[in-house]
Amino acid sequence: MKFFTQFFKGFGYCFKSLSIIFDKGLWPFLFIPLIVCIVLIILSFYGIYSFSSYIADYLKPYLEVDAATITNPGLIDSIRIFLSAKAGFIINLIIKILLGLVSGTLVKYTLLMVLSPFLALLSEKADEKLHNTHFKFSVKQLLIDIARGVLMSLRNMFLEYFFIFIFMLVSVFIAPLSVVTIPLLFLISCYFVGFNFFDYNSERYKLRLKESSKLASQNRGYLVGIGCFYFLVMHIPTFVGTVLGIAFGPAMATVAAVLCFKEIELAQSNTNSVKV
Repeated sequence: MKFFTQFFKGFGYCFKSLSIIFDKGLWPFLFIPLIVCIVLIILSFYGIYSFSSYIADYLKPYLEVDAATITNPGLIDSIRIFLSAKAGFIINLIIKILLGLVSGTLVKYTLLMVLSPFLALLSEKADEKLHNTHFKFSVKQLLIDIARGVLMSLRNMFLEYFFIFIFMLVSVFIAPLSVVTIPLLFLISCYFVGFNFFDYNSERYKLRLKESSKLASQNRGYLVGIGCFYFLVMHIPTFVGTVLGIAFGPAMATVAAVLCFKEIELAQSNTNSVKV
């Protein structure tokens, strides 16, 4: 029950964050993700196209069948000859699909790593404007925030790849379980993405990575809600929808994480007061 309550709160705070971004003068942060993501997508598509063509050209000679050496070809031989003639195209297509799936996760976390200095600053500014706090600017602290953001993204990316690999194996060998593994993998992916936005607050309040991980696991509903919103808004159909998702998604999720963190902090302080 707690998970679903937190989930809907985290998801709802993402919508609430939009008015905060404009009311508090944080709207310039909307343009930075858009510029960065366009560059990453162009590089990603170029890399996929170039690499898949190289691999296809390399493997094609090993898969070709000399039709002249086959006399009285049967059905299997005819299929082999047909596939051999289309080997380059088929390999190219398969590799592009596989690399597309892998690069989707890669671009997602690369975007968060590149944006980490801007999102860390946005998280801090939102906290200051919402809660009348002030954090002294420090270049050293900013660099620490950037380094932690990059390390957190790398950690979460490799953990997500691990779960993708495990669930893919399970789905291949026990196909009916895919109805469970696919939704579960989606929730895990949302959790790790939400963790990235949540950790900007943990770093600002000097929580160690272990403490941040513990706090996140105790309140995973908020993180999954934020991650789910981020995933959905980044996959809005149509070109215009994609542009709006890229521009608004990271900023809205960052501000929503500030609201969730403060709510958790308030709940903990109330609990401690009751205990005393």
